[in-house]
Amino acid sequence: MDNDKEIRSDAKLKNLPPQALEDLWRFRNPEEDGEKLTLEAILVQVQENYGFTCSLSSLSEFYKWLRLKRRMDSARARAEQARIELANDPNVSPADLARIGQKVFTAEMVEDGNVKAFVELVKLQLQAEKQALELRKLTLLERKAKAMDEAAEQMRLLKAGGKLMPEAERTAILDKMDEILGLKK
Repeated sequence: MDNDKEIRSDAKLKNLPPQALEDLWRFRNPEEDGEKLTLEAILVQVQENYGFTCSLSSLSEFYKWLRLKRRMDSARARAEQARIELANDPNVSPADLARIGQKVFTAEMVEDGNVKAFVELVKLQLQAEKQALELRKLTLLERKAKAMDEAAEQMRLLKAGGKLMPEAERTAILDKMDEILGLKK
């Protein structure tokens, strides 16, 4: 969270340098062999390490803020990584961008443990895939209808001209119509 306007100038915990924020995070979220400190024990550490006191409720609110800050920093890093990768490939399509955005968003939800949002996202993705399939079907049907109209117009012109087609030409046209309509492969 680089925007200092969001942090009050008198918010002593939030205005600590990045290494101190990392140390405070590790107090509550230790690595493998570390010991998780209670909020009361952290109050003592804050006094010893940083020279000021704060209330238990302030410390509790600070940890909520710090969790959100770390999540946002992580999302920012993933977005920047995606941006760099995209900058290296000038052939990236809007569909690629959407897919990458979905992956970043999904990673955020999984990291946050938001199962409900993840399920909703999957439902939306399935719905989008279904709509894309329906659009593809509609496009194919429109092409077939256009081909049928063109074939009917050709038949009308031939009848109007009073010419009868030779059998081979007639068979070729019918075969082509069957192919266009998907009746023949």
